[in-house]
Order: sequence, then C-alpha cells, then structure tokens
Amino acid sequence: MKLILRLLIFFSVVGLLIYYAGLKHSAPISAPVRPVAVERRPNLAAIFGNCNCQQWIDRFGTVSRSAFDATGHRIGTQVGHVGGPTGIVVEMTYLEPDAGHSLGQAFDFAGNPMPLHTGPETPDRNQEPFIS
Repeated sequence: MKLILRLLIFFSVVGLLIYYAGLKHSAPISAPVRPVAVERRPNLAAIFGNCNCQQWIDRFGTVSRSAFDATGHRIGTQVGHVGGPTGIVVEMTYLEPDAGHSLGQAFDFAGNPMPLHTGPETPDRNQEPFIS
C-alpha cells in the first residue's frame, strides 16, 4: 500500500512540474494574437502572359522563356516543351530571388510551389567524372 501511495505522489509531482513548465513557455492570456501571414502566391499568368519575354527553342524541342521587367532585369524563367497556344507547354517556372525569397521560387507545371534544390552545400570531391 505504501508503494502505491509513493508512486501516486511521485507521478502527481512529475505531472504538476510538466504542467507548470508548459505554462511558463506559453503566451500569456492577455497577449494579443498575431495573425499568421498568408503567403500569397505570385500570379504567374500576369508575369508571363503579356510580358517582355524572350523565348528559345533548342534542337530537342526544349523551350525556355524568360520574362523581363521594364528596366531589363529578368523576373523569371519558364522551361517546358514545344506546344500549347503560346508555343510552350510549361513544365517548371523559376522566379528570380527577391526580398522575401533569397534563393528564388520554383513552381511545377500547374503553378504549385515546389522545393527549390540548389545542389549540395559543398562539392563532392570523390565524385567520378561523367563521360559519355
């Protein structure tokens, strides 16, 4: 009976410590709630629709189209294959880095955000050279 009583007291004390430690790190009740900023997706149709664009097609049918702003700086690039009403069926869109996205942004064929893989942080010195 003493063992059960000691275990009950031990778990009660541990439970209270965990409860109060959790309260210490939570926001006070009177603190104003800050709304979570909703990140708006860029309007890709506006960027690449009626734009100052240059389009290139290689001998394999790969199409690349870059949009430029009024000052001549590249805003973004779309890559795909030949076809569609604008001459390109988009497979990937890349927007240049800006204040909110230091590495730029990547989107899939449907305009959904996708992870931007920029490669390894350091080069692989043991990599075998690719010889075709």
